[in-house]
Order: sequence, then C-alpha cells, then structure tokens
Amino acid sequence: MSEHLHDEEQVEALKRWWHENGKSTIAAVVLAVCGTFGWQQYQAWDAGRAGDASEAYSLMLAQLDIQTPAAQAKAIDLANLLKDEYESSSYARFAAMTLAAKAVEQQDFEGAEAELRWALSHGDSQSEMGQLIQLRLARVLAARGDNDAALAILNGGSDAYPAAFAIAIGDIHLAAEQESQALAAYLKAREMAQPLGSAPGLLEAKITSLQSRLSAAEAVAAETEVDAEGSSS
Repeated sequence: MSEHLHDEEQVEALKRWWHENGKSTIAAVVLAVCGTFGWQQYQAWDAGRAGDASEAYSLMLAQLDIQTPAAQAKAIDLANLLKDEYESSSYARFAAMTLAAKAVEQQDFEGAEAELRWALSHGDSQSEMGQLIQLRLARVLAARGDNDAALAILNGGSDAYPAAFAIAIGDIHLAAEQESQALAAYLKAREMAQPLGSAPGLLEAKITSLQSRLSAAEAVAAETEVDAEGSSS
C-alpha cells in the first residue's frame, strides 16, 4: 500500500494547499450586515480559530517528521484535535487523511476507511482534495477485498488525477489476476500522463511486463479497448 502513503499526487496537493492557505486565515462567512460591532467581533473570533487550527496543523506536521513514538503519538492527538474542534476546515480533512495513513501502516484498513469517509463527508467530494481522498479510499477498499466498491469510485473518473485513478484500476485488476483488464487500464493511464510528460517508470515497467506475459491477441485487444475509449470521448 505504498501508493496510499507516498504517491506524488498527495505530496503536491499538500504543498500547493499549504502554500496557498497555511500562512493566512480562512475567509470568514459573509454576513448580511457588515461594519457592525457584531461583525467585527465575529471576524476576530473566526480569525482566532483559523489561526489556532493553522498552528495545530503546523505542529502536527512537525511532530510527524520526528521519528519517535512520543512524537508520533502527539501528531495523532493533534490530528484528532483538529477533527474535533475544527471539523469544517481543510486542516481537519488533511488530519483525517494523516490518521488514515497511520492506520494503513498498522494494516488497520477498517480504521483507514472510516477516517477517509469522514474526510470525504466534510467537504466538496469533487474538489482536488476530494478526488484525492476518493483515490485513497478506493485503494483502502481494495486492500479490504471490496474490489467492486473500489472500482465504483475509480470508474467515476477524476479531473485532477486521471492517470492515478487509471493506475489504481489497473492495480486492482492485476491483483485479481485479470491481466488484460489491468493492461488496458495501464495503457489508458499512460495515455493520460503523456500531456504532462513521460509516464512514470513503474507504470512503463508494469505495461512491459504484462505485454510480455499476455498473448499477442490479448495485448492487441487491450490496446484496441483504449483506442476505442479515446475515439469515443
């Protein structure tokens, strides 16, 4: 499940989001009456909460970098604090993703699923972050043996991570020894990755391996399936 913990999409999403939001406060909800004393009081309260959440999240990241049991336990406590006290913030969603990653490390896929479903339900499921959570959830469901539920998520597609979704589909089929379906998914992933540059080396290795194992007819059928999908889209 290394993809669940370390794939480039999550790293880049975290960096982008933290760069854009980590050093600033979250915008307050627009109220009908502005300029009043109550509005000013609300602004001060909301800015204070956003600052507290930002500080807790920053501290959580710092503790995660310290490879000691005490620091890791502190990071988990801070993640739970963010979920409990700031559940409507993006900080809380990232905290839930952190707890899910920790659960996966311990092979607790049920716990990971619960954290990811919490994160998915506390924000826009179709946002960039929401799609990343869906990708994580699909991989966890597959690890639990629920391939149908995992594929139902992934087959919905992704604007933010189309290649990663296709790779995950291929991985699920490959684990189920459905090699022709896996190859078709990997070929689709490579096609999606091309506009962004060369496909990842691991993806190319998977494609080469499957092409060498499958019969010529099966390999051609997989390629034809990808071409047909491309022409119809």
